[in-house]
Amino acid sequence: MYQFTIDVTFTVPLSFIYASFHEVEYLSQWFAPGNCSVTQVMNDFKEGGRYRIKMMEPNGVEMSLTGEYVTILTDEQLAFSWAWEDNLDESHITSVNIHFNEVEPDRINVVLLQSGFVNKEECDQHEYAWMSCLEKLAVLTDRQKALN
Repeated sequence: MYQFTIDVTFTVPLSFIYASFHEVEYLSQWFAPGNCSVTQVMNDFKEGGRYRIKMMEPNGVEMSLTGEYVTILTDEQLAFSWAWEDNLDESHITSVNIHFNEVEPDRINVVLLQSGFVNKEECDQHEYAWMSCLEKLAVLTDRQKALN
């Protein structure tokens, strides 16, 4: 099995960065890689609750991501399953585990681990997509700072 870890720091309040990973108003602004956009977010944010996120590529192709929340520790950790609803044989359920650590006030370290990939190519594609999404999240955090 393959996995990757991304370690990134944001300079916004912990409550904002944590909310960005589960509140619909924020997810819809950053949770799609590259030129893709989020078209729908359904979210039952509780342990055992399910989520579904629809994304659209610029060419109109839609894709849907679904999973279940496994661990929710407010402002500390989120863990959830991850699966694409594409009906392809090579699509597998993976796990995402995110830890939030307040290094100092308004300086938050986020460590994201996604595991359970059956091949390196799929693992690498997801790592690239997460990095692209996190770049969008950084833009969102900059806008948030400008509002305060």
